Amino acid sequence: MTKKQLITLVTFSLVISALAHGFFLYQWSEGHYMVGPNDGLSQMVPFKQMLYEQFTGGDFFYSYQFGLGGDVYSQLAYYFSVNLFFYLTVAVVFLLETFSVIGEPDVLFWAQSAVFLSVIRMSFVIISTTFVFRYFTSKLVPSFVGAVFFATAAKYFQHVTYWEFFGDAFLWLPLLILGAEKVIRENRPGWLIAATAVSFFDNFYFAYINGFFIVIYILLRWLLPLRKKEMPKFSQIKVYIIAVLLGFCIGAAGFVPAVRSFLQNVRPPYTDEIPLIESTTNILYDSLYLMVPALFVLMLVLRPLYKNKNFRFFAVLGLIIIVLHYIPYAASFFNGLSAPQHRYEYLAAFAIGGAIASGLPELRHIKGKKLLTGGAFTVVLYVLFLLTDHGLAWSDEWALLFLTWAGFTVLAALATTRYGKKGFFFLIIGTITFQLLSMNMYQWDKLYTGGEVYKSSKDYITSEDYRGKEQRELIERTMKDAGFSRISWMADGRYNTPLIQDFYGTSAYSSILNGNLLNYYYHDLEIDMKKESVSRYAGFGDRANLHSLWQGDYFMYEKDSVKNVPYGFKPVSESDNYIIYKNTNSLPFVQTSGTIYSEEDLEESHPLAREAAMIDGMVIEGADSTASSPPVRNNYIESTEITASGATYSNDTLHVKEKEGGIDLTLPDSVMNSDAEDVYVSFYLLNNDEEAPWFALYVNDFRTSRKSEDSIYKTGVNDITIRVPKEKEISIRMRKGEYTLKDIGVYAEDYQKLEKAAEKEKVGNVEIDDNHITIDSLDVDEKGYLSIPVPYEEGWAVKVDGEKRETVQANYAMTGTAVKPGDEMVEFTYRPPYFNLLIILSIVSAAISIGWLLIRRRKI
Repeated sequence: MTKKQLITLVTFSLVISALAHGFFLYQWSEGHYMVGPNDGLSQMVPFKQMLYEQFTGGDFFYSYQFGLGGDVYSQLAYYFSVNLFFYLTVAVVFLLETFSVIGEPDVLFWAQSAVFLSVIRMSFVIISTTFVFRYFTSKLVPSFVGAVFFATAAKYFQHVTYWEFFGDAFLWLPLLILGAEKVIRENRPGWLIAATAVSFFDNFYFAYINGFFIVIYILLRWLLPLRKKEMPKFSQIKVYIIAVLLGFCIGAAGFVPAVRSFLQNVRPPYTDEIPLIESTTNILYDSLYLMVPALFVLMLVLRPLYKNKNFRFFAVLGLIIIVLHYIPYAASFFNGLSAPQHRYEYLAAFAIGGAIASGLPELRHIKGKKLLTGGAFTVVLYVLFLLTDHGLAWSDEWALLFLTWAGFTVLAALATTRYGKKGFFFLIIGTITFQLLSMNMYQWDKLYTGGEVYKSSKDYITSEDYRGKEQRELIERTMKDAGFSRISWMADGRYNTPLIQDFYGTSAYSSILNGNLLNYYYHDLEIDMKKESVSRYAGFGDRANLHSLWQGDYFMYEKDSVKNVPYGFKPVSESDNYIIYKNTNSLPFVQTSGTIYSEEDLEESHPLAREAAMIDGMVIEGADSTASSPPVRNNYIESTEITASGATYSNDTLHVKEKEGGIDLTLPDSVMNSDAEDVYVSFYLLNNDEEAPWFALYVNDFRTSRKSEDSIYKTGVNDITIRVPKEKEISIRMRKGEYTLKDIGVYAEDYQKLEKAAEKEKVGNVEIDDNHITIDSLDVDEKGYLSIPVPYEEGWAVKVDGEKRETVQANYAMTGTAVKPGDEMVEFTYRPPYFNLLIILSIVSAAISIGWLLIRRRKI
């Protein structure tokens, strides 16, 4: 390719990319952004903001703002922490900020920049894919056209709008294909090593999808060879094994921490029945996942094109993925054998692009009669797809656009046989124009309107529902001298509000989280988060003991919704619309104790008894108990009167007959006359109607929600513990339906242990610097354990007075270590497990790869 051709390619790629984003570029000028209103604003934008601050501050591993604290390098590897395109973005933005071209980035900046980053990414995709298709066809213009159809596929816009990092799958797939082809045709594995390394490092999820696709690709290449002289299959296999192994080792520093984090994550297995075949949406008109262009449909029915080996190969490959699109098992397989998710259709888009690039040069050589026959068949297909789609009418915009596109494609293809080169370029310009029009309509109809992306606006992002100025100022004013104390607050139900508003919070939302913490919430302490859902945790169910243990010393409310304030919290500051309560029973950051309980000793204990053990002493995994006996909390259910209200209740079955109903628990006098402040109600609850929607559950003023049984986001945890202030009558309410309600327990808490623990003097001086925590002046006076309110993860290492010691899992989910009299300084340091070893492995593997390639070049 000449320099002039390269400049032309880059220019046209940028222009096409900008035109493809025309709708969102216009909306940007109107203050609406190419960011999904849910995951986009709740995850993509705040994660990018947090990681930008981390990376530019020199910390790549740990954040105390990510929920209760977490390894962002591993847990956010699914998102941006090892994302190469994001690394490039950080570098460019940092330079722009350094030279005062832009101000300090914030969440608004990342929302505003999304469309421009997408334009740049798509340009890269078009350019690289053009080179790949040209490797097959040796024709620049057809290769460019095929690349455009791949890069501007509907799946690209859906991915980038809702889950921006998904768009990078379009970047690396063509390079993997090129790598495989270089082996097959030239016995040169360099590209495959590089592409494999990039794919494994960048995103383990799409490395999985692309990896299986490459296997399908190679098997099909063996069945449908493209050239007479290709490497023998056995020789290919040997090169594949070595190249992929080297590429994996180079990319291991990103891949291994990501996979480790995924494997330790807690998520219930998908158990619902998966149908064999399922019709999703109309792939010729208005599919959200896969929209097949008319040019490809026409080419599929033109038999002479199948004489071209490249076209035949890509057409068959595309048809295979299109067929898989209708098989939910494929969607489950490509989603890691989990719930079916249509995230792999970009593979079909690549095959379609390859078929178009390969078929275009041959199209003008087809005789007019065969084109007429193929064109008629194409139009009939479009009419059939329209007639069988009861959601579309002839007059709908989508129907008119795609019928016109189909008709134009047929006429333009006929023009190529009569007008030669002029007709050929008329076909190219026209089909690209229709593709751009359809994708801009897709952005408007499927994403902006249907997907409610219109909600992602400057007005919303700067409002009190997202990043409200009043909220931030009140939090900053109240907590300016609070150290690492945490505040419970979520704006508009967004779990990553601490990242958005820049404070230490008690909630997080991510597909991958610390499994120890999730087990802590789900099983060990049965903490109700006021909304059942996987991939999230939030607050402590208004339970004072847990707030104190985790430095959750503040709680913010809207003034008109102050309910169930945790015991011991008192108003400390307020603004016009918000009020902050402070914990009067705050516990020191560092806890030491010689009173040790083993997890095994508490296995049959109620969560409230486990709270008492953590307040009175310390619970250590695998340790020998030094306490005389585990704490006991009396269950008052035998003396509690249970009556149904608007329902019938017998044999563990609750049948709510009215619009809302349930049971009432009348507490005994022994509880009402005691010093108890709160009541903890525990029970097992399951909606017996598997097709029923989610439902709200009320225990007095405490409201939570439970997912439907067919939801892929249900936790599968049905043992519930709710804390409410002590009242004579406790009501449990839910909507009409039949439920299994059993194992009801009633427990009382007087918080005497908490108040006594809060009187203890502070232990040691704490200094926190990125992934390093130093505690000095410890002055330990008894043998036991030390714990800090930082979630336990395997990557924590500890030194006590310079001596390495073992980190332990304390209080079910905290980080701790053994201490003895005389210990004065404790240093905790976090780094992803095996990270140094993985970096060495990557460097050594890269060196071996270079050496291997040089040796092979000399032999060849």
